[in-house]
Amino acid sequence: MFIIPTQFPAVTIITISVFPNLMKCPKCGFDNPEGTLFCEECDWRTDQIYKPEKKRNPLAFAGVACLLGILSLATCLTVSGAAGAGLGAIGMVLGGYSVNLPRYIAGSNKALCMSLAGLGIALSVIGFLFGLVELVG
Repeated sequence: MFIIPTQFPAVTIITISVFPNLMKCPKCGFDNPEGTLFCEECDWRTDQIYKPEKKRNPLAFAGVACLLGILSLATCLTVSGAAGAGLGAIGMVLGGYSVNLPRYIAGSNKALCMSLAGLGIALSVIGFLFGLVELVG
């Protein structure tokens, strides 16, 4: 960058670039020459937006489903049937989701995730049914 003073109080700044116009890759951030269709580093199309995949933890979902099943049973037996039925319903939905989630994600603890989710579903169903019986009867 060169600064050339003039006879006026303002200063004129002239920028000289030795590099051609560059485009950043939306995926890896590599500087590619302008007009490049594919990134030279990662082969991503430079005209497409990159959205990284969401990371899901199937063990966390299965653990929460199991915890909701336990809370559903405990709530039915101690506090309220309606609250227990509600927790049981939420536990069943989350358990159903977490049983299927390990199928799509590679991991070494698939059996543990599916077992926890299955236990969560079973406990949630029992808690839901106890809550309904308490509400009706």
